[in-house]
Amino acid sequence: LLTAEIIDFKEATAQSKINSQIIESTGESIFDAVRNMIKISAKKLYWSHAKSIIISQDIATEDIIPLIDWISRDHESRLSMNLFVSKEKTAKELLSQHSVTTEIRTFEMESMLRGNKDLSKAPKVTIYEFMDELSLDGISPVLPAIGTTWNKEEKTAELSGTAVFRKDKFIGFLNEIDSKSFLFIKNKIKGGILNIKLDKEQYKTHNHTNPYVVLEIFKNKTKITPIYKNNRLSMNINITTEVTIEEQNTNINYVNNEDITKLKAIAEQQLEDHIKKVIKMVQQEFQSDIFGFGRIVKAEMPSTWKKIEKNWDLLFKELDVTVHSEIKIKNSALTSTPVKVGDTK
Repeated sequence: LLTAEIIDFKEATAQSKINSQIIESTGESIFDAVRNMIKISAKKLYWSHAKSIIISQDIATEDIIPLIDWISRDHESRLSMNLFVSKEKTAKELLSQHSVTTEIRTFEMESMLRGNKDLSKAPKVTIYEFMDELSLDGISPVLPAIGTTWNKEEKTAELSGTAVFRKDKFIGFLNEIDSKSFLFIKNKIKGGILNIKLDKEQYKTHNHTNPYVVLEIFKNKTKITPIYKNNRLSMNINITTEVTIEEQNTNINYVNNEDITKLKAIAEQQLEDHIKKVIKMVQQEFQSDIFGFGRIVKAEMPSTWKKIEKNWDLLFKELDVTVHSEIKIKNSALTSTPVKVGDTK
């Protein structure tokens, strides 16, 4: 089943909003279903105007290659289109939901990806990038996942983590929090926040809630280095992140070096621990090198890669990975004293 959203011009005027319509067709192949839409729309759809393609989990699991092959061959389709995997049963369900910012749902989905740079909770992947990673050794592709959520008693679409592939087969999802760690590893963090949990015994709050500090990410650089020593391969990940303090509920005024140093150490440890957890989960549960460790080994140690490439899937599962994080807290928002209510004891 192929579902498409098309702009409805018959009701459009200079004063009215532009709406969309949903049309469906079936066929013996992707291209056959595409052409069969002419029977409903009365004209051939112009695919260079398409913004996004949503793939159902069934298609992503069984065989995504015919879809990618048609897109790559069709002279109208753009390889810069965004790809998504639906978290709902079908891709159609995402096009049938209420839209919040625009009447055109696929336009809204494209805007979600642009806005995601301030969240870093899902990857942004074009068809070209997906095809590129499918064709390379030592890496498996991912796609952004899109699902539904409730907004004012109406269902609407939302970005919802990462769809993981083992080569050309979809095998599962990373949630939003784990997706952020994945983006850290891939050096694709553009923004977002870090929620740092603090010890109740060391940090007091005015209403005895769980203490925390929220850090906003402004810049990040991740460097992955392969190491081959004593006939054993390992990977070293170094992450440098610039942040500011944007929110907290403790009685600490972060203006002296001792408090800042202590917070840095806590934040670095929590980031390292979560990234290690995600790496281990991907190694054990998905067994798919979505981080591109093999690709890095091939590029930087070609002779070593030739020795191990046939067994890479097995080696990846047992690969030792060390993670080092350096967090730099910038001056912005440091001078603001915490808001206090009465006496804090």
